[in-house]
Amino acid sequence: MQQQAAGVVGVLGGMGPAATLDFLHKMLAATPAASDQDHVPVVVSSIPQVPDRTAAYRGEGASPLAAMLASGRRLVAAGAQLLVVPCNTAHLWFDELQPALGLPMLHLVDAALAEAHERVGPGARLGLLATDATLASALYVNRAGGRVSWSLPTAGEVIEWVMPGIAAVKAGDLAEGQACLQQAARALVRRGAQALVLGCTEIPLALRDEHQAGGAALVDATAALARQAVAWSLAQQHPVE
Repeated sequence: MQQQAAGVVGVLGGMGPAATLDFLHKMLAATPAASDQDHVPVVVSSIPQVPDRTAAYRGEGASPLAAMLASGRRLVAAGAQLLVVPCNTAHLWFDELQPALGLPMLHLVDAALAEAHERVGPGARLGLLATDATLASALYVNRAGGRVSWSLPTAGEVIEWVMPGIAAVKAGDLAEGQACLQQAARALVRRGAQALVLGCTEIPLALRDEHQAGGAALVDATAALARQAVAWSLAQQHPVE
């Protein structure tokens, strides 16, 4: 019997499919590899029929937890040793998901906050672009505690720019998504944001550089999680003795 690879990362994806592929591309880019065998072993469950996370948070749709657990169990059965979820809003169910699946999990918000701290320092004012559920739940604000000064979109900006921008990206219209999200990003910069946390995994598909965001540094939560997943896997494959 072939020995199982060490450091297998399970990607609980599909929320949405383009964001999952973007996460995998970013894992690839973060891996120092000279051959196929140097790359991180990954198993992926990308089942897009998970109920909408934002609608569930609003009480307007079914909970995604059962579908996420089913995907997670597929990954466990496939040999995953660590799980990651490249969807910010899905992390509202993180505390139920992780103990039920019984594997270590990296928290996307923690990865993004660590990257922001490294990029712009602890005293910088951070803007946050995210779904209305992520914003209303204070997922980022609570996770950071009192360590971060935030600029958040207004309710009107979320309705007019942020949610339509995310929806456009999900529909494959990156130009419309970029136009909407640029407006929201620049509004946060005008209110003092020195860096913008891209706190929805669709947003980095449309906002790719600082010029598009009004000159603020961009903290890509997807890329931050990818780098942590790669670092974990490589540490399992090459433990320090």
